[in-house]
Amino acid sequence: MRRQLAVACATLTLLANGGLAAAQDTELPQIPQALKPGQACTASSGKKVPSPPWQLPYLGVDRLWPLTTGEGVTVAVVDTGVDTAALRTEVAGDGGTDCVGHGTVVASLIAAPAGEDGKIAGLAPGARVLAVRGTDKPGAATAASIAAALGHAVEAGARIICVAVAVTEADPALRQAVDRAVAAGALVVAAAGPDFTSARDVPPGPYYPAALPGVLPVTAIGPDGKPGGKAAPIPGSVAAPGNLVVGTGPGGGQVVGAGPAFAAAHVAAAAALIRSYRPEATAADLARRLRDTAYPQAGVSVIDPLAAMTSVAAPGGGPAPARREPVAVAPIPDLEPTRQAALLLAAGVALVAALLGAAAVVVPRGRRRGWRAGSRES
Repeated sequence: MRRQLAVACATLTLLANGGLAAAQDTELPQIPQALKPGQACTASSGKKVPSPPWQLPYLGVDRLWPLTTGEGVTVAVVDTGVDTAALRTEVAGDGGTDCVGHGTVVASLIAAPAGEDGKIAGLAPGARVLAVRGTDKPGAATAASIAAALGHAVEAGARIICVAVAVTEADPALRQAVDRAVAAGALVVAAAGPDFTSARDVPPGPYYPAALPGVLPVTAIGPDGKPGGKAAPIPGSVAAPGNLVVGTGPGGGQVVGAGPAFAAAHVAAAAALIRSYRPEATAADLARRLRDTAYPQAGVSVIDPLAAMTSVAAPGGGPAPARREPVAVAPIPDLEPTRQAALLLAAGVALVAALLGAAAVVVPRGRRRGWRAGSRES
């Protein structure tokens, strides 16, 4: 209940300031998933958020980080690359540059170190990121480019792989690359669709590699706890914060991300926390823990990183969820009765103050006169 009240209060605060979209989305630019033809590389926003973004308290970092921050775990990010000037990463091939900025934001949501101000960090700030390019320079991905990136990630030794791009082609080469990654002991976490945009021509899916066997598909929820996007639901998928999340983009400026790619980043980071806390956990263990401890909300299963990390083995072999109330954004109450009650209370306080003030004058005079009536002037 304490957690639900905290989230509800945070939501009320956001609404009081014009809502999250007004407080963050209009202040920070949204990072594109790919550049338009002829478009220049994404520039730094040059902006910083004034307070921790909503996704960190939502995922319970106050209880996660005292246990682990993901030390000793490497997460490969298959995306547009990572700007190494903005975020310290290991690099495979040409993954150390990022013209689009999308991969940089995804990587920051996983493992950006906590700054001195403590306002923004990745969910697993102690983990390492391996940047693997899975697109061309403007951000266009194909099944072949993702398959090649998966191969590079496995060869580099990454055993948690976040695929932040998605395609509609179920190419045999991509399926084989996923199979090799799974056989090597890697957990492949993949976005269940493209980023959220206003475009109406986005195919509903399915999207790959998220829809392939052996992959943990991820959908996104927003600060209201509701999912977004048009991608068809995938059996066995989990959900995480991904809509209107704040991350670090090109040049270190902060931006807004909206879509399953950013939710996949949080799931991959949660897997890194589990692996760091339980080094013996296999890829299958990580996926099972994340799925079995997720809680239902608005038609999706939202991950609970703390429960996934700390749950004990159940008699059937799976994890027994920790006894914890699910994190949920409480509905905003009708404030009109509260406002009316506050006005009545204020009026009552004013009346009492007036009576006390009058008493402070009348009582001393009455005492001096022995409580006799004053003389009347003719």
